[in-house]
Amino acid sequence: MVLKVWSGQFHRLLHITHLKRLLMLKSCMLQESKLAAHKSQSASNRRLGFILLSVALVFFVGIVIKRSVLS
Repeated sequence: MVLKVWSGQFHRLLHITHLKRLLMLKSCMLQESKLAAHKSQSASNRRLGFILLSVALVFFVGIVIKRSVLS
């Protein structure tokens, strides 16, 4: 079956093809943004973990110094 260029069927198929292409591009961009957000979130979580670890170490060192000086 040959589609005529000026027929409505040709334009409809062309429109559907463009829509599929745009949806595919959108899904690829969405996956990339999710990956970037995940990397950003994991870096933020790591930074928070280091901060909490340093606070715990400071308290531990403070308690050890307090016990050694005041005992």
